[in-house]
Parts: sequence; C-alpha cells; structure tokens
Amino acid sequence: MPLSQSEALLLKYLEKLGGKAEASSLASGLKQPVSSIFPLSSLLAEKGYVKTTEILKEKFELTEEGAYCAKHGMPETRLLRLLSSKGGTAPMDALKTALKPTEISAALGWGRKAGAIAIEKRGTPPLIVLKRTVNIELDDTIKKLSKDGEKSALTPKELELVSVLEERGLVTLKETKQLIVEMIRGIRPSGGVVSNVLTSDIIKSGRWRKTTLSPYDVTASPPSLKIGKKHPYLEFLEEVKEILIAMGFEEASGPYAESEFWNFDALFQAQDHPARAIHDSFQIKGVEPHIDAPEEVIKGVKAAHEYGGRTGSKGWGYRWNIEIAKRPILRTQTTAVSVRHLSTHKTPPVKAFCLSKNFRPDVIDSRHMVEFCQLDGIIGDRNMNVRHLLWTLKEFAMQLGFKDIKFTPGYFPFTEPSIEAYAKHHKLGWIECLGSGLFRPEVLEPLGVKFPVLAWAFGIDRLAMIRLGIDDIRELHTSNLESLREKGWR
Repeated sequence: MPLSQSEALLLKYLEKLGGKAEASSLASGLKQPVSSIFPLSSLLAEKGYVKTTEILKEKFELTEEGAYCAKHGMPETRLLRLLSSKGGTAPMDALKTALKPTEISAALGWGRKAGAIAIEKRGTPPLIVLKRTVNIELDDTIKKLSKDGEKSALTPKELELVSVLEERGLVTLKETKQLIVEMIRGIRPSGGVVSNVLTSDIIKSGRWRKTTLSPYDVTASPPSLKIGKKHPYLEFLEEVKEILIAMGFEEASGPYAESEFWNFDALFQAQDHPARAIHDSFQIKGVEPHIDAPEEVIKGVKAAHEYGGRTGSKGWGYRWNIEIAKRPILRTQTTAVSVRHLSTHKTPPVKAFCLSKNFRPDVIDSRHMVEFCQLDGIIGDRNMNVRHLLWTLKEFAMQLGFKDIKFTPGYFPFTEPSIEAYAKHHKLGWIECLGSGLFRPEVLEPLGVKFPVLAWAFGIDRLAMIRLGIDDIRELHTSNLESLREKGWR
C-alpha cells in the first residue's frame, strides 16, 4: 500500500530509532509537533506497518507559586534561615524581606505548630524567637518535582509530602497521554511513496516522472474556512457606542465597587428602600467604607433626604445615616455614573452616556442575569423638557433599527415625570427595556446643577436579544462556537 511523504519519513525515522519509539521522540527528530505524530501513526497502523500503544501517565506539575518555592525554598525554610542569620531573634517586620505577604501567616503557623519558633509580644513590633532547627522535607520533595514530577517515580513517603504540597496549591496532578509506536517486523512499504503536492520545482527538475501523485478530484469542495471575528454581542455594544458618539454624547465611566451614597443616596433613593436590602444588592467585604464626594454635596444630599433641602419639597422625613451611605456595594445601576458625572460638569450643555456592567442578586432566567449591561445617558441644558427626551429616545431607537417601541408613564425615585419604554420581541412579546425621566430637584440641587437634566437607562441586553433573534439572555454570553455558527453569528 503506497505511503504519503509524511508517513514515509516517520517510518524511516522510526526504523532509525530501532523500530520503537515514543511520539515525543519522533516529533523531536522530525521537527514536527507531537499532535501531528498521532494521526500519522494511526494511518500507518491502519495500513499494517506499525502498531500503537497509548499509555496514560500521571505527572505532578508546579504552579507559579510552587516554582518560586522550588527556587527559593519553602516559606518555613526561609523563615528559619532568616532567624538563623539574625542570631535566633528577629522583629516581625523583618519577615517582609524574606517572605511574600501571602506566606507570612502560613509560615508562622507552621513554626509554632512544629515548636520551631515562639512569638514574644514584649515589644513593638513583636519578636520571633528560634527555638529549634527542624528538617523540612518538603524542600527536597518540591525540588525533585521541579526536575521530574512523574508520579510513578515517587516513593510512598514522597507521595504523602506531595499531598501536602497539593493542599497548599504548590503542585497539581496532570494526566498526559503517551503514545508508543512500534514497527511490525517483516513488512515493507509497497507501491512507493505518493505525493499530494506538485510544485514548480518538481516539474522543472523532471522529478515528476519518478513521483507518484495522488489523484486530484476537481469536483471536491474546498475545506470549510471558519473565520474568527468578534462576538456578535460585543459588536452590538460597539455599534451602540458609535451611534451615541455620532449624536454628540461623550462616554463616562465609574467604579464597579461603589458606595451606597452614589448608587442610592445621591439619586434620592430612601435608605429604607427595598432595593437597598441585601437581597437586591451585593454587599462587599474587605473594602473600607467611605464617600468620595465633596462635603457640601454630602450635606446637600443629607438635607434633601431629611426635609427636602432648598428644593421646596418635604424630602423623605427621616434622619439620614451617613454610615449607611458609606457602605460599599457592587454597582446596581449605571445611573450612579451619571450623577458622578454631573457633580463635576455643572456648566450646560452636558451630554454623556455610560455603557457598562451592573450587578444584582437576581434569579437567573431567560430575561434576568446576576451580571448585566446597562446603557445610561443624560442630557442637561436650559429649557429641556419631556419632548426633547422622547425625541432623543426615538431617534436612538431608529438608529438601532427598532421600530416597535412604545412609551408609558412610570415611577422612579429620582425622576419626575418618569417614563418607561417597551420593545417588541418576536417570541417574548413586549419587553420592558427603558426607564427615563427628568432628574428631580432633590437630585440636582445637592450637586449644584441649576438646569434641567434628562436621564434614561436602557436594558441594553434585552435590545441585543431582539436584534440577534434570541429568546434567552444567557445566550448573549455563550462561548460555544458550534452554537454561534448554527445561529449564523460567526
């Protein structure tokens, strides 16, 4: 049976290696990737020239942290080394030069448990005292793994030590597939070598006369070429940005980790509002509570909540608590970015938008996600009114190609009047996609803004569902290439 050039080269090199070799050795000698040896050896096995055997091998590999420890020593080793160099006693601060911040706690814990060190709190900072030297077997084990991590080469004692390294995230166990290729003795290639490539050099040199060419099927279709491109959802978001920039808006941005002050209080949302409960917003641990706003803005917001401030309203009529306003949360609405922007842009006209992520602890279904994208926009200028707002929203919808859209009266704590909008989905019917209105005086006055401001927030994910023809919002984030190709998205 004839062989291709690649098959013939592999068989020739295999014979040179004694008739039996690993795929990695063949790949190295032929200067080819290991992945190409697998199909070639499979073809040779089908033709009866070789036999193949697959062996699964388990091997321990060092993580990035593990590689650091193999090179510099385990944290406990470096701790003892430091104490020895200091005469057996060192202040706690000295650990910063020998250990990473993430290693200090583990090293001290090990030292006290092993009786190798003691911590004396007689001074500031506390002192670490060396009690006895301990042989740290983990050092030898991790160095051995850095050279050869094959599991079968480890002793039972070493395996016990490796399990400790695994628990500490310094090594991981990986399975690798090893292919053994062996020639079948007594069988030689028949039919010559077939070439599937005809070059100008072969023709000019006359080598084509001695070359067996594989048949060329002029009716065969070329292989399908799957061209990479951006995810359709990202393309849609970029289109949205381009439209707004063309309409004269500038893009604003703000932090994901936000204070309740900017997310709720500055928007005249009462501190006992249900949306501020833990089930409607993600509270953040490990972030220092604070408000990054000028003192006059904080005082203005406090006054607006308690008695309306200088707006003429009665406010919410309760005692505003600054500690609640300081609490850090994950941003639930990009309107927080809008009021931040207004607080530093007090001269009209103002036109800005923010297209970014928000987070709410919601029940995930076809219309809701825990993480979602929102488009927030504001227009501030003198003599602005609801007609300007409706025209802007209709113009934006038309630019995006949405014709079936309707407006209804709505309610939001920070706008008056308030308007909601619905867009028609081909399967789900009318979907709420927009909240809008004019910012209330209780929002604008504390910021020092003296002109009307139109505001809106689109549920941009829902518009993307309509544009892309899907009925489940979770499909916007899919990375399944086959699914994307079936829909014609890629």
